[in-house]
Amino acid sequence: MDEIKNHLMTYLNASREAVLWKAEGLSDHDLTRPLVPTGTNVLGLIQHLASVEFGYFVQCLGQQVEHPRFAVLEASEDPEADMWVPAGVPTSEILAFYRSAIEAANANITALPLEAAATVPWWAPEKRNPTVGRLLIHMNVETARHAGHLDIVRELIDGSAGDRQLSPNLPDYDANAWTDLYQKIQLAADSR
Repeated sequence: MDEIKNHLMTYLNASREAVLWKAEGLSDHDLTRPLVPTGTNVLGLIQHLASVEFGYFVQCLGQQVEHPRFAVLEASEDPEADMWVPAGVPTSEILAFYRSAIEAANANITALPLEAAATVPWWAPEKRNPTVGRLLIHMNVETARHAGHLDIVRELIDGSAGDRQLSPNLPDYDANAWTDLYQKIQLAADSR
């Protein structure tokens, strides 16, 4: 079972690394501006992931989350409060919030077996009592999904693309090769 937990943690940590990498080098404006009609933005996604990590791996394990940003989000009546960051909240606070959530989550995941019980009050009653293992799978999917959103949002901001800094998982194309590929795909779409 430890091997499975290690694999799940390896993948989760790689996705977390990708999430943080997508924020590197961006201005506060670019980090917080919405880039699609639903308002998706880099810092909002990071804040959301922090609140979800604290929720699943602290709160759902019967512990209190002792973080002021989490308390603000929990008290908000805005159902999308975790998906955007108000102007007065510094970027550094949100990045620290995410790192704190990861640290707290890792401590509990490490301390508990995959079979340990959890309670997720916001899930449907028949799914409300998962194991830590199930939460770990869920968080892998959640983080990877939002890392994918961040891939697209970052590319819209400045053209930066790739899976992770050390392993972008993209061909080593120059700008001309990317333009050629884009045009080839556009032509194929227009020909349908």
